[in-house]
Amino acid sequence: MTERTLVGIIANPASGKDIRRLVAHGSTFDNNEKINIVRRVLLGLAAAGVGEVVYLPDTYGIVERAAAAAAPRLTLTPLSMAVVGHASDSTEAAQRLRDLGATAIVTLGGDGTNRVVAKGCGDVPLLPLSTGTNNVFPRMVEGTLAGLAAGLVATGIARNRFGFPRVIRRAPRLEVQIDGIAVDSALIDVVSSSQSWIGARALWEPSHLREIVLSRISASVMGIASLGGALFPLSCDSCAGTWIAIGKSATSARTVTIPIAPGLLRDVPIADAWLLEHGAAVSLRGGPCTLALDGEREIEIRNPDAQISVRLDPRGPRVIDVDAALAAGAAARAFVTAQNHQADQAGV
Repeated sequence: MTERTLVGIIANPASGKDIRRLVAHGSTFDNNEKINIVRRVLLGLAAAGVGEVVYLPDTYGIVERAAAAAAPRLTLTPLSMAVVGHASDSTEAAQRLRDLGATAIVTLGGDGTNRVVAKGCGDVPLLPLSTGTNNVFPRMVEGTLAGLAAGLVATGIARNRFGFPRVIRRAPRLEVQIDGIAVDSALIDVVSSSQSWIGARALWEPSHLREIVLSRISASVMGIASLGGALFPLSCDSCAGTWIAIGKSATSARTVTIPIAPGLLRDVPIADAWLLEHGAAVSLRGGPCTLALDGEREIEIRNPDAQISVRLDPRGPRVIDVDAALAAGAAARAFVTAQNHQADQAGV
């Protein structure tokens, strides 16, 4: 264990509150529940031996309120930065945590929150907790276990061991280029929409979709990303992504029913689709259109001759596997008290 083990926390107070609560049946993830989760994360981190937590401050005081009730045995320090209530806050916080030497970052949010955090965290491993809408990248994990897992990784107790799954895994990402210039990235999906304005950001109507690029294929996810598993069931959890063209064609009459938002199932016509290997790139049609990154429209493109390219990059953010971290911690006898160690070694 290092003398100064620092873990970061980035809790997005705006996650879980977008327009899909009105057009679908998503539940609102209020800030009081985020406080409860952070409280348990802090207690788990302290139990794992973490000495310091540095966090992104917010106007609701999520981390401060969580600590006030739990009184964890660690030092809590807010990042000294201006908070403007924009996604850029999370990116800047991740950059600052990286520069401070954080050995892990716990995030509370959805795919969008983790997308902007991943842009700034470098190789600092993330432990993403789901408090968003269509959560493919973050996991729904109990806060205490998340805190323990992040703490075991941060202190170096949980390491990759022979016979155990990898404790930290590299997630893929999608790099977006326009006219040969890298402009942004996504963790799960890049979606071209026929709508030429950003508007309410979220996508939920199949008639607005043109082309989709997915970084992974899974059968048990929500949102547009669920198309991958429905179209390529034998490639689920493989090292591949997919490109999908939406609409009808002379050679394809497929229609796929997917949960495009919580409680909202839609029939999506598929014109064409193929698998993408890591490192491969695909070109999308030009404007006018918008590009949605991880479920939210972010980029407006007016030029019909714009060269839009999306590359499946295997070297995205590093992510802590909670199950593997806890198993590795147990193998390292992190949960065995000194007085019982001799009996444990004897098989008692």
